[in-house]
Amino acid sequence: MSSQISKFNKRMQHKMDEVEQRLHALKSATEAQASHADKAIRAHVETLDAGANQAKQVLEKARSDMAAWVEDAKDVVADWKSKLDSKMLEARANSSERYAEATLVVALAGVDEAEKAMLSASLARSEFEVNRKS
Repeated sequence: MSSQISKFNKRMQHKMDEVEQRLHALKSATEAQASHADKAIRAHVETLDAGANQAKQVLEKARSDMAAWVEDAKDVVADWKSKLDSKMLEARANSSERYAEATLVVALAGVDEAEKAMLSASLARSEFEVNRKS
């Protein structure tokens, strides 16, 4: 009976060693995949950051241009008002409307870009989670 128990113990120990080796291999593979996914996510975030920095510079320039446009117009429009120059005031109104439409287009493009970035981030997170579980 004791030889059977000894054989059983040896087989169990061998199986436990195999399981432990497989777990170590799985852990190493998972860590490697997580590291790869992390690098890909970081690279993607860096790309988004670069785009955001470019957009920030463009936005700052646009804001500066807008402020200058408004400031320059104040004196000119005041002069037209004092002279009751309705033709120039109407031209200014038309120009202001085109300007408003243009800024709306730019704003909507920014919203689209933000949505794209959010979806890309969501996709990256999803891919990471799938790879982490594998």
